[in-house]
Parts: sequence; C-alpha cells; structure tokens
Amino acid sequence: MNRRSIGLGLAALILLAPTARADVAGPIRVSPDGRQFVDNGGKPFFWLGDTAWPLFTEYPQAAAEAYLKNRAAKGFTVIQGVLAWAHGGTGFEKSKSPIANVFGDKPWTNDDPSTPNDAFFKHVDHLVDIARKQGLVLAILPAWGYYVNNVQVLNAKNARTYGRWLAARYKAAPNIIWVLGGDRVATGFEAVWRELATGLREGEGRARVHLITYHPCGRPCSSAQHFHREPWLDFNMIETWTDWPKVYPAVLTDTLLPPRKPVVLAEGAYENGPEYPLGPITPLLVRRQAWWTTMAGGFHTYGQDQMWRLEEGWEKTFDTPGAGQVAKMKEILSARDWWNLIPDQGLFATGTGSERTLNTAMRSMTDEWALVYLASQCTVFLHLHRFPGKSVRATWINPITAERKPAGEYPTGNGGGATGRPLQSFTTPSHWEDALLLLENH
Repeated sequence: MNRRSIGLGLAALILLAPTARADVAGPIRVSPDGRQFVDNGGKPFFWLGDTAWPLFTEYPQAAAEAYLKNRAAKGFTVIQGVLAWAHGGTGFEKSKSPIANVFGDKPWTNDDPSTPNDAFFKHVDHLVDIARKQGLVLAILPAWGYYVNNVQVLNAKNARTYGRWLAARYKAAPNIIWVLGGDRVATGFEAVWRELATGLREGEGRARVHLITYHPCGRPCSSAQHFHREPWLDFNMIETWTDWPKVYPAVLTDTLLPPRKPVVLAEGAYENGPEYPLGPITPLLVRRQAWWTTMAGGFHTYGQDQMWRLEEGWEKTFDTPGAGQVAKMKEILSARDWWNLIPDQGLFATGTGSERTLNTAMRSMTDEWALVYLASQCTVFLHLHRFPGKSVRATWINPITAERKPAGEYPTGNGGGATGRPLQSFTTPSHWEDALLLLENH
C-alpha cells in the first residue's frame, strides 16, 4: 500500500466506515475523584504505556504496524510518539528543521508550525487508525521540546495556530492524548506551551475532547512543577531517567498534590539502555520501576532502548523480556479491582529497605486485600492486624510469569476479644529476584 492510497485523512476514514466500531472506548478521561483514567463509559482504564518517539517519522510503515500489533497483543494500552522530531532525540538535534517521515514529508511546510503539511499528516492519520483498531491510545507530542526551548521554531506567535489545527483534524479520533513538552524544563517558555494548549482546546470546539499533559526532562522532573494548577493540564507526567531509585517518592508526591490528578511515569530508564550511570538496565530493574510506579498510585510507561534508538536490527527487539514482564503486571492487577488500591507502607513493621531495593505495599480501600512488592531477596515483617477479619490468606506471585503459589494462612489477632497485633515474617521465595505477596482477608 503506498502513501497516497492511505492518505484519506482521519475524518474520511471514519465516514467511509460508519459501521466500524472503535476498539478504544475513548476518548479517555479523568475519573471524578481525580485518581484514575476512565473510558467514555466510566470504566477504569489501565494506562500501560510504551515509548516509541520516532513512530510517526522513522518507523517504516510495515514496522510501525507490526510494532503496534505487537504491543496491543502484549496488553499495552498507550503508545507515546512525537510529530516534530529530530533523529536521536535530546542531545542529537542538529537543525531547526524537524526530520521528514519515511515518505520524505516534513510536519510543517517551510518549517513553519502555523502551516502544517497535509502530506505528513496523512501518514499520521493512518497510524492513528491502525492503533485504534488495535485498541491502543496514542499519546502524541506535537513537537519535541527542542523546537521550543532551543531553536524557538515553535513559539508564542504560531503555537496556538498549530494546536488549533491539530485538534480540529483529530477531534473525532477516540484514541488520542496530547502531550506538550518533550524532555525540556518549561521555565522561560511557559507562554509557548500555554498557547499550544489553548489552541488544542479551541480546535476541539466547546467540548473538552482529549486529555492534555506535559512531558518534562529527567532526574527527576514533573509537569507539576510548572503547570499543576493550570486548568488545561489534565494529569501529570514524570521523567526520572537514570534516577530510577527515585521512582516511588517522585510518583507518590504528585499523587498527593491538590487538586488530585492522575500521575504517569512517562519516562524512566530504558531496558538495555547503555547510557545510565545506575545501569545496566536489566529486566529486574524494569520490573522495579513498573511496580514502584503502581505501588505509589501512578501509571507506568515502559521503554525499550531500540524503540527510539533504531540501530541495526531494531525490529527484532520487540520481544525483549522487560516488555513481557511489565505486561504481566497489568495481567496480575487486572484480575482484581486495582483501581481501589491505595499506597500503604504502614503494612510494614520492618524491612521496607531503601532506594534500589525499596519494598512497597498497597491495600484496597475496603481492606479486603493488599499487595506487597519485595524488590529483592529479603525478609519483611508485616502488620496483619490491619485486616478486619480473623485470618489472612497469603499467596506468592512471580512478577516474571504471574505464577502463583500458596504462602499460608495466618491469624490477624482480630475477633474474639483478642487485642494482640501479630507480626508475620515473609521471605522472597528461593531463586526469585523479586516477588509479589497477595494478602486476602479471610
């Protein structure tokens, strides 16, 4: 299929298939309590993201389609990608002009954001539709932060026009979230990002259709530092980069900010990434980042080094271990009412560890169950009296495979006039690098 045969534009694609049902029940929204994402029917939406910054530019069309199908099959729900992008990303930008896509089309005519190039966006239309059919939401960055902060090609004079055009073109798409920023601190350029956000809202008309957020730089940084109270910012994004031991406190801090908004760890340390002082980034570290994010009350975006670096043979790296293992996290949590979980380090009497080997816990708001993540081979003591029943049933879950095995039943000290507060020790199963402990009121 050539570029022109797919270049109908999103609205035309929808009109030509009026009986087709989108697999994404979007647009995705924020829940009334501000803690979660929900679909357009109010059902909790599990954000499990992946990072494919060059998806719209450097991925050959066949590879892009294969990648989207691969991620959907694994259980991912959100893919992050950039429209105006420089090959190699931060630190490798060399020109004021964004790169062309694989068909030779650049996003802006004459490198002017106020005049988007329709030919470029016909390819975007196609990938948006492919993602929709796979049940995937695309978290799209209109431009990498370099084009604002460093070369000011996208500026306060044209950002609003560009945003208005984008929003109008994709207003009917149920599977889009807009992400401003792009690995940059907003300080000094807040006005540009506000203009872009204003344009995105204007292009949608009166209805507030798509969520908007901001992707910051790392070590760690958050959109909350610049825009938390601004009405256009629907949820917060965090980047930790190499400081992966800081994932839990960074996410937890943002979940507690008023007004409450969902929090996404949008960029941590990439699996197999070679540039991290705290590396190598093994599947174990990939799992730790994912579970720490979730245990802090946030949502996680995974990253695989080759999905943005695109070195020789990159298409063969779709199935690296970490991708499958973070998908197991979603599988494990989806078996229960994960949206009712809240962080609760108070379950630990001792043994929480720290930083690289931090152990974390969550419990349901009904106190019916809890989940403890042990980040290494260790022993912890837990307060079982926190459960209202007379006993607790424990189950070990392997974070790699989701395999379960019984871990015993233990008294809580509650009921029958008892006043004791028993502590129970649990030790990571032999030969496991890390472990999950499911505790159920019994």
